Amino acid sequence: MRLFAAAATLVFAVLANVLPAGAVAGGPTITVQNVESRSSVNGCGRFRFDADIVTSNWPAGMPHVVKYHWARSGNHAWKMHTITLDASGKKHVRAVLNPIEARRGFAWVHIYAPVNFRSPRVGFSNPNC
Repeated sequence: MRLFAAAATLVFAVLANVLPAGAVAGGPTITVQNVESRSSVNGCGRFRFDADIVTSNWPAGMPHVVKYHWARSGNHAWKMHTITLDASGKKHVRAVLNPIEARRGFAWVHIYAPVNFRSPRVGFSNPNC
């Protein structure tokens, strides 16, 4: 019984210290905000995906570089990008998808460095194509 109580205490201690997505101890905080999907109003135009990568708390001397790509359902991904953020700590990113490649699904931003996480996903659909 004591072993179970000790294990439960350890689990709660670990859970209490879990960092939020995009945060690394001693590293920058990175979030992906305003993830949006837009499709053409007229017919079968391309889907457009927009988001803002927002950073803060960069350690002194660490370059303000983020490596990311857009991804979509079905294990498809756009080209990997490496961006350098200025003092504002914010960068707007965009991707475009031809509806011939997919007419519906989900898309998100996958941050690879300096942390690794995925943004919330957004749906897209155009059954008219």
